[in-house]
Amino acid sequence: MKKIIFTLLCLTLVLSTVSAQKGIDFRRIFAAGNKMQMYLDSSAKNVSYALGPPNQPLTSFNYLPDVKNVSIRISFRKNINVEDYRYTILVDNKPILLNKSINTAQLEETHAGGDEELFNSFSFGIFSVKDKIITIMTYDVKKPQDVYKTVFYGKQIPKAKVSAFSKRFKTDYGVDYNWIKDPNEKTKLTLTEEEDELTIVKDISEIDYLYYTIVKDKQTDKVIFESTIWKYGGVITEAHEPLPNISIDKAIFKKSGDYEIIIQPRIKFDLSPKEIEKYITRYTLSVTLSDKNYTKKELFIYGFIVAATIGLIFLVILYYNKKRNKQKIAEQEQLKNTAKHQLNAVRSQLNPHFLFNALSGIQNLMNKNEMDNANKYLSKFARLTRNVLDDKELISLSQEKTLLDDYLQMEQL
Repeated sequence: MKKIIFTLLCLTLVLSTVSAQKGIDFRRIFAAGNKMQMYLDSSAKNVSYALGPPNQPLTSFNYLPDVKNVSIRISFRKNINVEDYRYTILVDNKPILLNKSINTAQLEETHAGGDEELFNSFSFGIFSVKDKIITIMTYDVKKPQDVYKTVFYGKQIPKAKVSAFSKRFKTDYGVDYNWIKDPNEKTKLTLTEEEDELTIVKDISEIDYLYYTIVKDKQTDKVIFESTIWKYGGVITEAHEPLPNISIDKAIFKKSGDYEIIIQPRIKFDLSPKEIEKYITRYTLSVTLSDKNYTKKELFIYGFIVAATIGLIFLVILYYNKKRNKQKIAEQEQLKNTAKHQLNAVRSQLNPHFLFNALSGIQNLMNKNEMDNANKYLSKFARLTRNVLDDKELISLSQEKTLLDDYLQMEQL
């Protein structure tokens, strides 16, 4: 039964190849990538060839939207053992030839696109590519892990559609997501302090690896994010198919405002900007960066922490002020004691000299028989001596005046 099915598939391939050859000249040759060349009719238009998606280094993509038929060959250098190579051909992702070896009897010597070096060339056949996807995978049996994939894409590349945005936030049990499904071309988005990541979910297609995403700040027209890698984990359809998605760190949004998300295929278009725009998907996100909304419990805790911090700072300031005042009082006390000692030293030096002069003056009055003046000055001398020797730190202003008067009068004797 398997042999019958395989024979029918081969017959179908041969018939399609024969019918495809009618009226085709295949004069235009393009490098298709992975050692392959494709031959197109001279009327073929809008050909993008040998495109290497950055996230799939072993894949070569050829975009043939206005091509009906393509002849595909693979060329090997003379020093390569062609018998070690295997190939599989798929049409619309369904295999028609599986893990076939290259028939060395069908090898032809060619210049592989005009090169002077001769190559061994093998023809995979002529394929009708209009509205189809032809995929040829080749590998060397000595390196089976390196499977080279060459895609001939005859369909119109679909415009990407964002099926959802999600905002990740942390919970006590891990993380959770807030979803915005089927967003409009302009979507309002509020990012709270708890939300740390934005995920863009794209509808699934046969060529997800061809699309890349950029995010631009519309105010400055500056690209703030770019990625060519789509993940397939965490988001699935109702049919349990994983959806391609890209995660963006919230930190790229420095301020609230409008941001543009652009998703487009990485194709070398020979088209006008207006025609290229048909392939580009644009979404505008009006992002609002929101402060965290605190619960009553959190507000109480934070309020207590703030109050405790302020109280601690106040106590520290009070302690240092008290310590500084105490130190200042000690310094003043020390200065006071120093002044007191200095005053006592002056008193000890001045008292004998003053006493001698005062007593000499009173004696002189007594010798002149001026007894009244002698008694008056003797009273002043006694009062002055008593006040000086009293050693009071503080006296009244009137006492100070009397003391000075007595002193001056005694000095005038």
